[in-house]
Amino acid sequence: MHTLITGAASGIGKATALRLAKRSSITIADKNGDGAKAVAHAINAGGGKAQAFSVDVTDPAAVEALVADTERDLGPLDALFNNAGINLRGPVLDIKEDEWDLMMNTHARGMFLIAQNTLRGMVERKTGMIVNTSSDFAVIGVPNLGSYCAAKTAIYAMTKALALEFAPHDIRVNAIGPGPIDTPILRQNRKPEEIEASLAANAARTPLGRLGKPEEVAATVDFLLSDRASYINGQLIQPNGGCVIW
Repeated sequence: MHTLITGAASGIGKATALRLAKRSSITIADKNGDGAKAVAHAINAGGGKAQAFSVDVTDPAAVEALVADTERDLGPLDALFNNAGINLRGPVLDIKEDEWDLMMNTHARGMFLIAQNTLRGMVERKTGMIVNTSSDFAVIGVPNLGSYCAAKTAIYAMTKALALEFAPHDIRVNAIGPGPIDTPILRQNRKPEEIEASLAANAARTPLGRLGKPEEVAATVDFLLSDRASYINGQLIQPNGGCVIW
């Protein structure tokens, strides 16, 4: 098995790469090239097989080269974890146009480009599994996170469309909607006191009374990218501690 993971230098992507490396060769892709290399080195040092690429998922040429190069080196891609993302906070009235574009390009455009290039080979081989990282915020409204909610909703909507379009080719496409997970993105662009307050608030609003761990989300992705989930398609699976219940 060969799996491509974007946004894999830290957080959920890194945890998933380390977990899947027990049964799959892994391509680590991240804008943070040094971080990606560190994860690949850890996998290879532990007896797994991994390679790292520095890539901007919003760049069509870079994405096309990424997929071509990794399939040349490690073989056809059987699975994709589309996980690259960023987070920008602030009132809607203060969102600048370039900030909106960065959010939508990184999430929606990036997911589309990676999926499109990976799906070409999967269609030819009539097999494949894809998991996209959406969010609980794709289905609930959150103040001061308007652009993030919009981007994650776009990913969820695209996931459902892809699931229907590519099911005839025996390709499954699902999404995860993590709740509050203790990752670097939760601390991004915040002062230490803001981080502490945010962690406490997120733990308090979670029925399980704590933040989730990246490894717990990785377990969900591992399941979805396996035969154990062979009849699950087009779904948003939410490892969220009970924060959002349908």
